Amino acid sequence: MNTQQHQSGFYLLSDNTDAFVARFALAIIAKKTLDIQYYIIHNDASGQYLAYAILQAADRGVHVRILVDDINLSGRDIRLKMLSQHDNIEIRIFNPLSNRDWFRNLEMIVHLDRAGRRMHNKVFVADNTAAIIGGRNIGDEYFDNRNDLNFVDLDVLSVGPIVDDIGSSFDDYWNSCWATPVEQVSRRRVVKKQLSTIRAKLRDRWQRARNSQYFESIQRSDLTKKIISREIPFVWAKARFFYDRPEKLTKSETERTVHLGPHVMPFFEAAQHELLIASPYFVPGKEGLAWFKKKRSKLATLKVLTNSLAATDVIAVHAGYKKYRKRLLKAGVELFELKPTARQKRSRTKKLIQGSSTASLHAKYMVVDGRYVFIGSANLDPRSQLLNTEIGIMVDSKELARQASDLYEKTISRESSYRLCFDGKLTWSGLKDGTETIYTSDPDASLFRRTGVFLLSLLPFESLL
Repeated sequence: MNTQQHQSGFYLLSDNTDAFVARFALAIIAKKTLDIQYYIIHNDASGQYLAYAILQAADRGVHVRILVDDINLSGRDIRLKMLSQHDNIEIRIFNPLSNRDWFRNLEMIVHLDRAGRRMHNKVFVADNTAAIIGGRNIGDEYFDNRNDLNFVDLDVLSVGPIVDDIGSSFDDYWNSCWATPVEQVSRRRVVKKQLSTIRAKLRDRWQRARNSQYFESIQRSDLTKKIISREIPFVWAKARFFYDRPEKLTKSETERTVHLGPHVMPFFEAAQHELLIASPYFVPGKEGLAWFKKKRSKLATLKVLTNSLAATDVIAVHAGYKKYRKRLLKAGVELFELKPTARQKRSRTKKLIQGSSTASLHAKYMVVDGRYVFIGSANLDPRSQLLNTEIGIMVDSKELARQASDLYEKTISRESSYRLCFDGKLTWSGLKDGTETIYTSDPDASLFRRTGVFLLSLLPFESLL
């Protein structure tokens, strides 16, 4: 958690296609090292495209280290173990479960205190000179390549001194007792020649993709053009990088030495005029509610953007959030919930997903007084505070704050989000087919979802959300 004495460069990745392009480009241009750390790495189209670029980098002599949390790896150990047969690729699994088959679900329940503690960090670093951190994992839904669900998300591409701190955080996790080489986790036997089979499959998948609509969208991406012209408009500013130490997972209480929260909070405490918050999972708890009430009394503007019931991908979290809506609104906090029909703004690119695709907020960022921007992996919920490890960057820049605020205002527009009000009863308002519409219950949410949230709200498990 070192204070930066020199300026670093920052470029917001709000467009999902640009976010894919940035990662692919870093893998392609890497000359010495690639350090990749994620909560989720899917073996879908986007995951395989990036795996192809990463394998090509390893073939060029680039030393690749991949650290992935075990929570979503069920049945996929074998592919990772095959990739690790490459002389230049090392793969470690964070907090691996003992059971590698369907018994892992039972282990999650029986040993929840250990198994429920997860690495939520998202880091992609090339040559220790450029890094991407933010809300996105690796998977089609993060890069506009799914037909049913695509996330509204935010990352930041960083260059300069800040990357040294990001790289150091990766090393801390890589060398921690929670990170286990995949060879020790998987019991499946593999041989080195299987790597050739994976290489051929990934190459064929990429060759087929070159004729796809998705590849066309990549070619038309704004960031692709900026990379080709060598004109990425970085915002240069001082910044601080924060991260939870891996030791957080062995502690039951918030400790300043290992938790990022106590180091970040002073920036929010110091807000004097305006605080904008985007958190897909928002469960403030009693202490958080008290903080929001107190802070709102001192600020002209305090806005929170989260998911609507129709847009959320985790209804259990929405069950925790709904308990606090009325009290937050009564305190003067402005609440906005993303519509499932929201679309990120694109410039000169064809909309890839048509019709039925559902949008869901996944971006985690905050803007303080039009000056500070915090972008990272943490949600405002008990899980991020106590059970997951998280990271984030606080940038001191009016220009980057303006860009983030503009993005925020577009996302909370009446076309993209519902605005909540409480005047004796809770209502939602927004535009539907160009007409202002008022709702008296969670809009666009099915009876099944409403019933599920009601039942979940009766259970005492808020600390796990």
